[in-house]
Amino acid sequence: MYVRRSIRIKYMLAESWARLFFVLAWSFTVVCLHEIGGYTWLVMPVLPVTLIGIAVSLYTGFKSVSAYNRWWEARTALGGIATRSREWVTQVHSLIYNDTDSAPAAVVRELIYRHLAWVYAVAHMLRRTSRLKISEHTRLFEHRRVGYGTATSHEDPESYGRFLNAEEFAAAKAFRSPASYLMRRQGETLRELARSGYLDSVRQSEMTFLLGRMNENQGTCERIKHTPFPRQIAHFGTVFTWLFVILLPLAFLDVFEREVEHHNFSTILGHEYMFSLIPFAALLSWVFLMMEKISDSTEDPFEGGVNGVPISALCRTTEIDLKQALGERDIPPLLEPLDDVLY
Repeated sequence: MYVRRSIRIKYMLAESWARLFFVLAWSFTVVCLHEIGGYTWLVMPVLPVTLIGIAVSLYTGFKSVSAYNRWWEARTALGGIATRSREWVTQVHSLIYNDTDSAPAAVVRELIYRHLAWVYAVAHMLRRTSRLKISEHTRLFEHRRVGYGTATSHEDPESYGRFLNAEEFAAAKAFRSPASYLMRRQGETLRELARSGYLDSVRQSEMTFLLGRMNENQGTCERIKHTPFPRQIAHFGTVFTWLFVILLPLAFLDVFEREVEHHNFSTILGHEYMFSLIPFAALLSWVFLMMEKISDSTEDPFEGGVNGVPISALCRTTEIDLKQALGERDIPPLLEPLDDVLY
């Protein structure tokens, strides 16, 4: 997630210079063919292109809102995991007891550490595959940072295995969904605590209900991860945008020709004025192309891109909170943004 208030110009240029160059070259070609080559039939009436532009802007707006809603749902689900993790710690400390004693410290630690393993297992399931390319530099669209083999990338099962004993870690890795296995183990532990007298039916039901709510958060994340943004919406949005960009210089010929006739410019001045449409066509085309890429880059919030949700940062925050609740001293630091991006 890009966290700097304003996006650096170098990032915008790195992502848009190729498209901007194409638009400039296309506009220059159109003007040269019209003014030097004499291909006057290239002129297209401005009204149809204006209508196409309105349709494209409405379609792009719909696509952007849909992509943002998808991104926000992903962020809400991860935020729910973090919030309910704190609630889980509170319940473990306050609800597990019998008539004479509180829960053994080893049981409390097991429940909290297994929960931490579950949090990181969810992150592992979301990050172990990605459709994005690898880049050594920060890129706004379609790229992720190099170095995803580090511990904070969660691509290695060890990212959650460090909170489990060897036997449970081996069992978790054998499941397609290690997070679901760990959640089931939490339920089994609650059942054993109830049999041992540390939980009555009400408290067991309350803690089991919380596990179910966290399962819902996991399910939401998995649904977003494994259900691609509708390709018909994404693909035709790109097609319509490029169609408008191609037609725009042709429509500008009509507008600028009328201005030349209206002001009765000389032949030389008229030619010079026609070439001035190039930067205007390029600027308007750049705006539409960037709008399309912004929505496109927001479609997949769990791919580890610059515009994705900060999975690693949220996991690290949860780990800090839970370890502090256990009274541990070996507390990892918060993750800091890397080149203005929090992963």
